[in-house]
Amino acid sequence: MTTTTSPRVFVETIGGVTVASFATNEIVSEEVIHEVDEQLADLAKGLASGDVLLNFREVRQMSSTMLAILLKFSRRIAAMQGKVKLCCLDPSLLEIFKITRFDRLFEIFDEEFPALDSF
Repeated sequence: MTTTTSPRVFVETIGGVTVASFATNEIVSEEVIHEVDEQLADLAKGLASGDVLLNFREVRQMSSTMLAILLKFSRRIAAMQGKVKLCCLDPSLLEIFKITRFDRLFEIFDEEFPALDSF
């Protein structure tokens, strides 16, 4: 098991929804991607059920590998009858989601509060 000196994902519960906020502005190196993947997997294992909002407010760059990690995470949550929604994507990241059609797989919101209200 890899030990990280700083968490890449901060988790809190707001109104019954688990909000996972990325704490790094670049998710591009293999090390960071691996840490984010592990932390999201741990989050999924720790949830009995429920909905998750992924907040990308701090993220400015992201590797395409993260798309596969997000899809894997979403499938884990869906298997528990939960939903994963995204918010606060930088315009350049939103464009990647549109090009890859991931915007059809995830509901994406501009801000956190409207996203929370949608659950």
